[in-house]
Amino acid sequence: MQVKSIKLLNFKKFINNYFEFNDDVNIFVGDNNSGKSTILEALEIVLNYNYRGRPFNAEFTPDLFNQEAVNNFLNSDKSSRYLPSLIIEAYINGVPEYKGTNNSLKTDSQGVVVQALFDKTLEDVYNQYLLTKPNITAIPIEFYKVEWLDFGWNPIKAIAKKFKALYIDPTRLHPTMGKNQYISSILNTALEKEELVKLTLNYRENQQIFNDSEEVKTVNGNLDTDHLITDKKLTIAASTLPAGSIQTGLQLKVDEVPFQFIGKGEQSNVQIKLAIQNKSKDIDLVMMEEPENHLSHTNLSRLVHYIENQRSNKQLFLTTHSSYVLNKLSIDKICLLQSDYKRLDRLDPKVVKTLKRLPGYDTLRVALSNRVILVEGPSDELVLKKIYYRKHGRLPEQDGIDIIVVRGVGFDTFIAVGKEIGTKIHVLRDNDGDYERNVIAARLEYTDFPNIQLFSSESDLEFSLEPALIYANANNLEMLDAFAEMVLSTQTKNLYNKKSTLEDRREFLIDWFRSIKGNGKGTRKVDSAIKLFDGSLEFEYPAFLDEVFNFD
Repeated sequence: MQVKSIKLLNFKKFINNYFEFNDDVNIFVGDNNSGKSTILEALEIVLNYNYRGRPFNAEFTPDLFNQEAVNNFLNSDKSSRYLPSLIIEAYINGVPEYKGTNNSLKTDSQGVVVQALFDKTLEDVYNQYLLTKPNITAIPIEFYKVEWLDFGWNPIKAIAKKFKALYIDPTRLHPTMGKNQYISSILNTALEKEELVKLTLNYRENQQIFNDSEEVKTVNGNLDTDHLITDKKLTIAASTLPAGSIQTGLQLKVDEVPFQFIGKGEQSNVQIKLAIQNKSKDIDLVMMEEPENHLSHTNLSRLVHYIENQRSNKQLFLTTHSSYVLNKLSIDKICLLQSDYKRLDRLDPKVVKTLKRLPGYDTLRVALSNRVILVEGPSDELVLKKIYYRKHGRLPEQDGIDIIVVRGVGFDTFIAVGKEIGTKIHVLRDNDGDYERNVIAARLEYTDFPNIQLFSSESDLEFSLEPALIYANANNLEMLDAFAEMVLSTQTKNLYNKKSTLEDRREFLIDWFRSIKGNGKGTRKVDSAIKLFDGSLEFEYPAFLDEVFNFD
């Protein structure tokens, strides 16, 4: 069974939205309040008829309606025809029993729907209510009915449902409230049906042993002996559980510590692994909220490796803020929620392969940012931030511009993500002494992508950022000496002072910064950039460093 898509009408922040999914893994990413968790909640409602772990009809409140739909109703004459419906539809493959045309797309499809709508049998009652001129400030859900139907318009019973979806969110687990039902769903995944039958029989037998014990007989013999409470025999006994509810009397322990009292990270580990392993073999789909929560990088690495290798044919939906999770489970499984909804299922397979092998790269920043500047090293980042701060009195990230240092995988990997998403990406790169070949020719690759722009010095003499800065501050000796004073150590400044002419001092600085493989001069660049960032020198800089911030 796979959920192919979901349609949301007037549910929370979504007024009328349609989302398509991957058959295997779906990774929801987006800014806070972008709707990632809302989609998971909608899936849980329509697949399990549950909302945050409780039956949906018991949790149905006016707050679940989209605010625009609410406002439209409140600004109307409030007659029943303006009462909005809340509808969640899941289009599913693999459940032919749920086939029909009763869906908003009017297609002959398999699927299920949860709908909350005005109950027309209450039309007269509602009209009488309006005659009282009530002060209505929210959707009057008392006049609504809530239904869980398949696309053939048949009511769905949870006990007879043709698929099983498990929702994992450790924040729902409370030491004293609601833990039994939640742990019950976890235990179901860990037990085969034969094991559950044996446990149930054994549990009942032990209950009877308790009832027949001498201690219980003694208590019952002394209980209401004078019949002051009732004329009948009053006794205590272990509760006889209905079939299938043994799990509520059991609990998981980890190293003899009850599950609800172990660390949150270990809770996540246990729940996710049990769901993925699923000995009962009846789970088709797993939903999880941010598996990285409460986990160190090492434990997260182990968990993601486990999910990657044990997922089998289960469809997976998860939210994450972790680039590691994103890259390792495959970046082409992104379901991005920003200004609109985008999947990266067409991402270049070479990029996907690279990021799965080298999952430490912060590609999530490219996915979530609207404006990105890619730079080759931390010295470039520091200099750019200093320039922006001098001009605006704040850092670029405060204005939504994310400067990302690209290492190892190169610009192309990050740019490939930007091509698919449409992120505005400005690349600040060295011309390496050949502007025509390394910049002009490179720009031709992005002709069809106006959101991708390359910036560099046009002078081959300014082969990297440092010589570009040096030339900008070499109009005279006084200016160059002030720059050297800021970026050089005392010992190196003494060597610099031995050069007598402006040209010699300029060439000394350029050579001192020049990177040659294995000479460790990258550290010099970073140290000098830190001094520029922290210092008060009003150094000059070439115009292209201003242009890189222009996203208009």
